[in-house]
Amino acid sequence: MSSLKIYRSLAEKFVFKGMFPNVLVTDSLLALVKFLFDEQEAKVLNALSFAPKPAKTVARYANLPLETVRPILEDLGDRFMILRLTMAGVPVYNLLPLAPGIFESQMIRSKSDAENAPFYREFARLFEDVYHEYMLYFKDKAKGKDLRFGRIVPIEKSLESTTGVMPLATDRYSEIVERNRSFSLVDVCACRTHQEYLGQGCGRAMHACSAMGWLADMAIDKNIARRVSREEFLDAKAAAVEAGLVNMVDNLEDPMQVCSCCTCCCGVMRILKEYNIPTIIAKSHFEASVDADKCIGCNQCVEICPMEALSLVDDKAVINHTRCIGCGLCVPKCGKAKAISLKERYGHKPPSKDVLAYAAERIEELKGIQKSLLPRLTLGAGSLLYQLSPKQLTGPRYKPPKS
Repeated sequence: MSSLKIYRSLAEKFVFKGMFPNVLVTDSLLALVKFLFDEQEAKVLNALSFAPKPAKTVARYANLPLETVRPILEDLGDRFMILRLTMAGVPVYNLLPLAPGIFESQMIRSKSDAENAPFYREFARLFEDVYHEYMLYFKDKAKGKDLRFGRIVPIEKSLESTTGVMPLATDRYSEIVERNRSFSLVDVCACRTHQEYLGQGCGRAMHACSAMGWLADMAIDKNIARRVSREEFLDAKAAAVEAGLVNMVDNLEDPMQVCSCCTCCCGVMRILKEYNIPTIIAKSHFEASVDADKCIGCNQCVEICPMEALSLVDDKAVINHTRCIGCGLCVPKCGKAKAISLKERYGHKPPSKDVLAYAAERIEELKGIQKSLLPRLTLGAGSLLYQLSPKQLTGPRYKPPKS
């Protein structure tokens, strides 16, 4: 196989071309793949998939000697270019997606690897080219798609003044945290670090992104996060809220990844705000509501809103509900007048039950499948896969209230 074919085949893996045969493989993506991997590494990576394999199996698929393949896999694992785990005492390896995956691992590593700063700076530049090109390509494809890759969780202060609806346990950040026992903080925000390398950093907190449950344990084991207590975890999140950052989690009943995001740097929030793909994340269960009689036109809510969903018209706050994501940052800012509160969002869709259901729903939506053809937890096959999976694929279980 020629060098170009090797790299193109690997690039196709990163955009899941086997699943989405019409997806574009851009020159910017090829340039990034060539920058990250030499030809021998690319050949080995082509023998990997997103399911874990032992080195012996990878060597057979790559048609290379095991003594050649194993050190390449170990080196790629050391550099967090692939995921290396141990199952039943045997090291196994699988591809990481470009994002979330390689992008985050490289930006996090960069802060403790100053001597290789030129590499990370060039990676940031090439990744931004890929990001921009695929967002332009994806924008039209996303029309009418109910994607909801992430989920906004409102800040708890904003829920205190919410009337007429009882927030669910999946709405309350503190209850999500309470169900977990392991917590970690990543002292580097990958997205804000990325923008710093591009000369566009916003200066907001770097230590606010985090994980819970077994994902926290894995991040700690890989030395990309530090273990913290529940109290430290909540304190960090409270500080992030004070800095005007938005709570975003996996779109699961029991999320494990917990980010504190700004719309200027966050790769997901930028899709929402810059590229105007409104269904890329699930807005929270709530949306802001203004009592015009109480509003004094102080402009505090307008200044804090990350989505520019609020404006003053005739000295009264007005909400563009299409842009409001229900983060709740505006509510405590309206301390004097108490003119803003949250109300239940009409047509809100609850989060997915688990990772398998989540993946099935996203794939069906992207492929335009109208009928459920993939196994979900509520079906026999999905339940079996869930029970046999080597890791619990969500945090501790949320139990819905009985009707």
